[in-house]
Amino acid sequence: MAESPSAVDVRAQQCAEVTLRPATVDDIPALRALGEAVVPPTYGPIDAAYAQRMLDEWWTAERFADTLPRVRMLVAERDGQVVAMSSFGRLSASHRDFPHVTGDREVMWKLYVHPDHHGLGIGSRLLAEVESMTEGDELWLEVVDGNVRAYDFYVSRGFREVERVTDREWPDDIWLRKPLGGAR
Repeated sequence: MAESPSAVDVRAQQCAEVTLRPATVDDIPALRALGEAVVPPTYGPIDAAYAQRMLDEWWTAERFADTLPRVRMLVAERDGQVVAMSSFGRLSASHRDFPHVTGDREVMWKLYVHPDHHGLGIGSRLLAEVESMTEGDELWLEVVDGNVRAYDFYVSRGFREVERVTDREWPDDIWLRKPLGGAR
């Protein structure tokens, strides 16, 4: 009698069915759809107006078209569908101003997995790929205060909180940093 595969084996197989590749302009509609699937449940409970601002400013076709040539962006595909994405690059490539930051840093701007694909290791796999492609000896990212799931995910993978930036209008940004053990 054959043993049934364990839940860990099933998740590993499902993650193995995921392909990581650079994003292209052809992915923009899928990236927008991913944003619509991940932003409201992630940020709506923290601040619904902030969640809408994210969709309106940072998950638009125009923003992706402008960003793709300036930062590196990866997508994770499963069964031909984009189910996750990450974007990363130099802080100086951002559309935003960061008056509290001196110098430049390598930042991961986004890492999102569609809720239907959580728990399969896709986020961990994307993060590992981003870390392997990072040009410096450390990787930075920011998490919105209240996004406990993301904060815990990153801390469990070696990131440490470095600073909090307060904005009285929007939730605080928590900056995390992870040393990568030498320049690549």
